[in-house]
Amino acid sequence: MKISESGLAFIAGHEGFVSSAYRDPVGVLTIGYGFTMRSRVFAAWWRGRYGRDLRMGDRITKDGALQVLRALIAEEYGAAVRQAFGPLPQYQFDAACSVTYNLGPGALKWRWAQALKAGNVQRAAAILRDNYNTAGGRRLPGLVRRRKEEAHLLETGEYIGVGPAPRDLGKTDSIDQTHEDAELLRRLGHDVSDMRAATKAFQRAHHPPLVVDGIFGPATRATAKRALERKTAAKGGTGVVGGVGAAGVALEETVGIDWTTIIYALGTTGVVILLAYLAWANRGRIRDSLPAPVRRWFEGWT
Repeated sequence: MKISESGLAFIAGHEGFVSSAYRDPVGVLTIGYGFTMRSRVFAAWWRGRYGRDLRMGDRITKDGALQVLRALIAEEYGAAVRQAFGPLPQYQFDAACSVTYNLGPGALKWRWAQALKAGNVQRAAAILRDNYNTAGGRRLPGLVRRRKEEAHLLETGEYIGVGPAPRDLGKTDSIDQTHEDAELLRRLGHDVSDMRAATKAFQRAHHPPLVVDGIFGPATRATAKRALERKTAAKGGTGVVGGVGAAGVALEETVGIDWTTIIYALGTTGVVILLAYLAWANRGRIRDSLPAPVRRWFEGWT
């Protein structure tokens, strides 16, 4: 089974296309529909074409990016979905590919996937609709909207945002995203009474690699988040970045607690203290797992 053209358009629409290489919020060089050199398929395609790794300032066409996206889904994410679920209706396969592309193959072991494997599509959709939408302890409007539309596709077969007359399940989330983007620029010192002008001003200050077009797209958003991280760190902030979100989701899947919010609230110092406590509380298990020579040395030292 392969991703359908509607499924490909659905994923591409949620990912957003960026023609020039940029750094994501945690500094990873990214291009196209979220491609990085960490992807085996993209790395092989890029090196085969240019004979080197991706660099700042490199560009990709939309047709080229769609070609890579199709290959990525076929060879990495679609293959994992097929292995996890076996045969599925095309629209459910497309929805599962979208979830997996965004959250990683590990998401195929989470509660929504367990429900889908059990044949409970409504339960799987309900879990998707209400979860997996945070990063850095915050619900992100873009992820909230994506989960809603993936859940809708999984349950009904309707590809929101694809076709001549798409319905919109996420108008409120779109407004929230606009407010979040404006807040990013405001905290960076820009006058957001004219959002387009503020966006252009920010893009000019970061050109290249940003294109000065007044559109607050994925590259501009990622650059703004990284700039705010640097500003916060310079003022003595915690320095906890959005990457904590994935770990928090995994922990939530394991024990049913929103660890993302807890970790974010604790900050760097709190996390170190928590890890130290967990190491002390489990010192017996840790000692027993050590190789015999190391364990004997440890026991003699203590």
